[in-house]
Amino acid sequence: MALAVPKFVGGERAGGAALGFFGLVFGIVGVSGLAAVVAGRRESQRRGRAQEQYPDEPWRWRQDWAAGQAKDVNRSAAAGLWGFAALWNLIALPAAFFGIRDAIAKHNSAAWLVLLFPAVGLGLLGAAARASMRFRKFGASRLDLVTVPAAVGHGLGGVIRTPADVRPADGFSLTLSCIRVRRTGSGKNRSTHETMLWQEEKRVAGQRGAGGPGDGLVTNIPVAFRIPADAASYDDANPSDRVVWRLHASASVPGVDYTSVFEVPVFRTAASDTAPGPEVERLLGKQASAAAWIQPADSPIRVTTRGGATEVLFPPGRNRRAALGTTLFAAVWGAAVTAVFVLDAPIGFKVAFALVEGLVLYAVLRLWFRVVLVTADRDRLSVAAGFGAPGEPRTLPAGDVMQIEVRIGMQSGERVWYDLCAVAYDGRTLGVGGGIKDKREAEWIAAQLRQALGRPSESGAAS
Repeated sequence: MALAVPKFVGGERAGGAALGFFGLVFGIVGVSGLAAVVAGRRESQRRGRAQEQYPDEPWRWRQDWAAGQAKDVNRSAAAGLWGFAALWNLIALPAAFFGIRDAIAKHNSAAWLVLLFPAVGLGLLGAAARASMRFRKFGASRLDLVTVPAAVGHGLGGVIRTPADVRPADGFSLTLSCIRVRRTGSGKNRSTHETMLWQEEKRVAGQRGAGGPGDGLVTNIPVAFRIPADAASYDDANPSDRVVWRLHASASVPGVDYTSVFEVPVFRTAASDTAPGPEVERLLGKQASAAAWIQPADSPIRVTTRGGATEVLFPPGRNRRAALGTTLFAAVWGAAVTAVFVLDAPIGFKVAFALVEGLVLYAVLRLWFRVVLVTADRDRLSVAAGFGAPGEPRTLPAGDVMQIEVRIGMQSGERVWYDLCAVAYDGRTLGVGGGIKDKREAEWIAAQLRQALGRPSESGAAS
């Protein structure tokens, strides 16, 4: 700001305005950063006191969990998006200006690649604006927990309270996920990788209630999930390798869709070594059998039984939305690869961009054209896969198959698809098909195959 005033006084209004704008934004970001540091220090001190008081009860270390609640992380995420978008554009816009000037003055074609940075900046601004619109429309949701903590082997129960009247036609989608979050590298090379360890989905109806802002209506969304006995416990002892549990609620409504995200306390406790009691069973409801589930008529996966044998056909192009999205990404990345070669970028850029495009194109081919035919009977399990048509089958004797497991396969963000895998007693594995969108359908197909092989009918666990 100190540099902007002399510019204005000297008559350079455009330069003064630009400097003033940058100074204001950097000042806001700086003050926000200092405030975050102070707040973080206070929270660290409060957490330290809670750890001393409850050394064996880590769910009491977080203030919201200790109060029997979980806060919606979307509100802080929107503020973070605005801050990151501001910083990105403050760096990207001047860089783009000087890059374009250099490209024109020195006929440096490769310098035009700098336009990618302000393009990303516009995307970040759009995401921040959408997050703010969502918060303005729905406010900050809150999860009131019935189970504090949710014990591994038992379940998670509670109610999401949203200070708005939300009435989606097809209800609310709830997804409970166990995620391993790993951070690698440092400084500019630091990156975060999330691996889904377990996930469960369900759809529920919301309930209207009173007590919203200005005596308005609120929406209550019931939450009840069973948690398997072999699930991982919440663990944030190592900031670079954490296990977290997230509950995601969403609904399609006119305008901006509803969404809320909560970190929830799921821990292995003394109760994990005992069977759930009557109160827990009433909270979680009756557990559905995988074998009793009915496959939707519009499912692309075909399951037939003929003469004691069960056939499962995984046709090509069965996940069209994923295939279209990957194809679009391949086209956009292909355009970037073309630009890198046309503008004669450094060889490192060419090789890196081309390798990524090759991997994406292979994924596109698999999504559109790979077909798998599985046949199971009391004698053998046979799997034939190929592009366009099944190839030579791979087989396992039925007596060698210990179980058919449901595993998490392809992952896009927190959206997962499921694969089936045959596990032999000697440790051998055989892929049995994948790309299944619905976990219940994956478990049902696994149950059909186990029955055809004469194996026990218990549901396979996703790992």
